[in-house]
Amino acid sequence: MPALWYSDDEVKDFHPIVENALNAALATGGYNAIAEVVHHPPLPHSSIVPDFGIRLRGSGRFVFIIEVKRTIRDVNSQRYQEQTRSYVSNAIHYWEPGFYPYFCVTNVETLILFADRPGPTIGCVLKDNPYFKTPFDPATHEAANSIQDLQEAFERIFPLIFNRTAPVWSNNWELILTQFQQDYSSLANLLSPTVSISKELSLFEFFRLLAYSYLKEYYVSIGNPNRNYFRQFPANTANLIQFRDFLAHNFTKTTQLDFRQIFENHPDVRRVFPDNFTNTVLALFRSQIDSLNQNGNQAIADNSSPAFIFNLLTSKVYDRIELREKGKVMSDAELSNLLATLCINSLDDIVLDPGCGDGALLDAAYDRLNNLALTNLTLKSHNDLLSQIHGIELDSFLAQLATFRLLSRNLNDVNTTTGAEINIGDVFTTPRPNAYDVVLMNPPFLSNDRMDLSPDKKGAMIAAIKGELENYFFEHARQPNLYFYFVNFIWHYLKNNGSAGLILMAKFLNNKDGVFVKQFIRDKIEAVISYPRKYFQEFAVTTVVVLLKKGGNSENVAFLRVTDENLLLNPENIKGILQLAASQTTPSYRLTLVPRNTLNPSDNWKDYLRDQKVDVLFGLGFLTEISYHCTFNRGGAENAGASRLIFPQYDAGTHQFYGLLNRNKQLQSRFDFNNHLGANFIKYAVTNNFERRNYIFTLADLERERAFHFPERANRNSPNLLSALYQLDADLVRFYEYGIAEFGIDKWSRIVNFVFNSIVEPKIIIPRADRAKHVIYYNPQAVPVAFSTNFFYSTWLRHPRNDISEEQQYKFITAFLLSCFGQIQFEINANNQEGLRKIERFHLQRIKLINLAALSTAEIQSVVLAFEALNAANVEFSGSEGVATPRRELDERIGEIIYQRNNLGFASSNELVDYFEGFLADLVEDRSS
Repeated sequence: MPALWYSDDEVKDFHPIVENALNAALATGGYNAIAEVVHHPPLPHSSIVPDFGIRLRGSGRFVFIIEVKRTIRDVNSQRYQEQTRSYVSNAIHYWEPGFYPYFCVTNVETLILFADRPGPTIGCVLKDNPYFKTPFDPATHEAANSIQDLQEAFERIFPLIFNRTAPVWSNNWELILTQFQQDYSSLANLLSPTVSISKELSLFEFFRLLAYSYLKEYYVSIGNPNRNYFRQFPANTANLIQFRDFLAHNFTKTTQLDFRQIFENHPDVRRVFPDNFTNTVLALFRSQIDSLNQNGNQAIADNSSPAFIFNLLTSKVYDRIELREKGKVMSDAELSNLLATLCINSLDDIVLDPGCGDGALLDAAYDRLNNLALTNLTLKSHNDLLSQIHGIELDSFLAQLATFRLLSRNLNDVNTTTGAEINIGDVFTTPRPNAYDVVLMNPPFLSNDRMDLSPDKKGAMIAAIKGELENYFFEHARQPNLYFYFVNFIWHYLKNNGSAGLILMAKFLNNKDGVFVKQFIRDKIEAVISYPRKYFQEFAVTTVVVLLKKGGNSENVAFLRVTDENLLLNPENIKGILQLAASQTTPSYRLTLVPRNTLNPSDNWKDYLRDQKVDVLFGLGFLTEISYHCTFNRGGAENAGASRLIFPQYDAGTHQFYGLLNRNKQLQSRFDFNNHLGANFIKYAVTNNFERRNYIFTLADLERERAFHFPERANRNSPNLLSALYQLDADLVRFYEYGIAEFGIDKWSRIVNFVFNSIVEPKIIIPRADRAKHVIYYNPQAVPVAFSTNFFYSTWLRHPRNDISEEQQYKFITAFLLSCFGQIQFEINANNQEGLRKIERFHLQRIKLINLAALSTAEIQSVVLAFEALNAANVEFSGSEGVATPRRELDERIGEIIYQRNNLGFASSNELVDYFEGFLADLVEDRSS
């Protein structure tokens, strides 16, 4: 008999079964003469392919798309449903005219059928779904009944497709949820602005009504005895008091089945029901109840799947932007599954999510515990599984959702002994020392300046940490993120040898305050896993999975960079890779094992995750360190102080320059440069990078700022530091005497000499620190310029070529540094701290570029022409890194040169450029998030 289980290989084990069922169903219906099953059909102009497509033999056009997954959880995943829908979108120009865009997701034991239409993917689910639900045998893994049901499902679906039957969507649920959204929004507006949590209070109340109606109708439809705990809503004729008391009794009755977090009153004293119930609120309650009474019964008949209701509800009512503003990002279902698989290793583990949100991580933990039990031939009841997973959530509405999500995993087995351990409350007031085998957490991410927390609240969190742990690790952090508090506090929850799986911002690996996190976890960390950013699109920031263990830690720490998202389809794959005994690089991943005793918290741990192709590129022989071609110096005009005097402000009204000196906070003096002095000594300067200039400087770019150009070094043989040549210039003498009086002769002498040494005729100019602007400049203007410490500059070529102008050589170097191939090196080598790319001279010396001696004249000119075109277009592309930026042509010209010498395993130079542009985009997102 055929066997199938959730840990089996998706392509090798699941795909042949589905293909056989599709072919058999086509033959049974007599459609095999006109249509064929195609495995992994290529979609024109698309790099992604579906698992199966049904294609007409005559036209070669599609009429059905099928995506195969391994678990029911995967089938219900909104991400995988949206992924399958995208295949239809990509193939729509190759769809047979007149055929509706049907598609499905199946794992053999269940199937959900969709038809594409505008709006969220969950709204594409058709009536009468799921098509069947015959589980694999938990003891033998026998799947014959599931396979037979799958074939019969296709036999029911194919007539809809080939008869061109119009789709019938679950419109009754849409009617209910549209009214739900309207009524809760009206209540929130009614409460606002007097109630700061008006949205939470409103969602809480109307979700109670929706959940009550759903559970009542569901239990009635299947004849479950739990229907006796539910009765009709209050009559429409009931007055305010009657309605309130009747509904309150309804809610109280259901809590005997442990629906407490859904139906008990909101814990805030400003709650709407029953304490602040008014006739205006009553009208909104009645509106919602009318909608449920009119449509609820038919909606359940259309689709009674709890997962469908949950996904449809959250897609309509979640204000995900608002949640992100509060630092809350709900965990991606597939990422949750990854964490649960990596951390839960025993079927008896007790699991906590201390900020559980809508319950995604706990839902994954439920699946993991259930699968471990079944694999070990142990049958755990719904109540057994629920007793092993606990959550804490401050937001009462999210706690409601988490409770509904967990209880609805098996509504048939909910009884008076059921216990969903979801506590509404503050993590930091809920200590449970050494109570859990596993902690799974996606903490809130909020930077220090965005945390809307009172000093008392911060103090309470710190006190809670100190009360449970000796180590308050971020005490000296300059800008601790909110997740620092959570990472610190959750450690006390774990038993000895317990494991924690955390979703953290990737920037802690290399930013300044991240050092404190790394110091805390250095003796606890087991692995860091990075993954393609697009795989978990729900996250507004770049994240990594961090695995920790409380005791019994390994000698090596695993840093795993996953490059092939398909590897993540089965978390057991990742688990196996992390258990490898040596570092390994494949096309799908790169594993680096780092001895724990060599981990330095002040190092950039992102280096351990760096993609090998980048290392290979910059190790190629035809690339040389930039210092071979030119030497860079750092501007130092204001290095001894007095920057406001050296770089005077220009007053357009009086046509004069003013030097403002701040010797101390109490005294502010002013020196007035007259026109004569300004004309002679106040000249060109480059002081800051607040506004982007032309990539090729014009004289106007140098005229934006001015600096005082001292005519000579300080002459210590003269009382005023001026030689005899300048003693007759009364304005200049007065200025020097002012400087000596303000600073003292020694410091004034240093100021003069620093400025004098920083007046040069630069050729290549590089800003020292950038947050968003990625610019390198070429300066063809032969005029002296004073440079502040904010810039590096180069003034001459060390090994110039004689067969091509120096101007073209300078432009080539500038162009390379401006390209993605140069910018990647700036991102990797610079101090990326708190969103700032800060460059030191030793960083510049690490940068490599193509050796000019290895290039033909035509190759250099092709790059120069692209650079000149970019400058002429005067486009801004910083902040929009990725494939096909306005800099694309420049990247392509350099990419062609690299590809001709070494293809790095890419099929074309365009593919090479796509890769490195994408790599740069990831680096920039990490820095700016």
